[in-house]
Amino acid sequence: MFIAMHNFILLKKILLSILISAACILLFFLITSYANTPSIEKIENLNFQELKNSSSLVNEKDYLIEENNQIEFNYKLVGIRYGDVDSSVIVKKGNKEILVKIGESLENSFELIEVNQNDALFRNEQKIYRIKKLKDQ
Repeated sequence: MFIAMHNFILLKKILLSILISAACILLFFLITSYANTPSIEKIENLNFQELKNSSSLVNEKDYLIEENNQIEFNYKLVGIRYGDVDSSVIVKKGNKEILVKIGESLENSFELIEVNQNDALFRNEQKIYRIKKLKDQ
């Protein structure tokens, strides 16, 4: 009887220590998540025209090749995700649609360098290609 009572007390201590350690871990995660909450600030008087008309990355019109004047770059722009940090475009060639982010290359030769609300600029060495978004999209 003494051995059974001793085993019961030992089992009770083991289970209680497991529950207390799990509670301490959850309490630690709760405190760290509360400490890492984002601060949301109210933005007032934001002028989108100033953001849209800010200086672009490419201003050299001498190197610019319009979509209609080139032959080797035959992609159509079907989608644009325009933002300050992570802009990207969806281009289509035949039946294949490709997502390209700024700084990434298309076919290892055409690098996406700028995205606006209606067009995108790709660079292939010294040539710059502008493609405009399709009107029916």
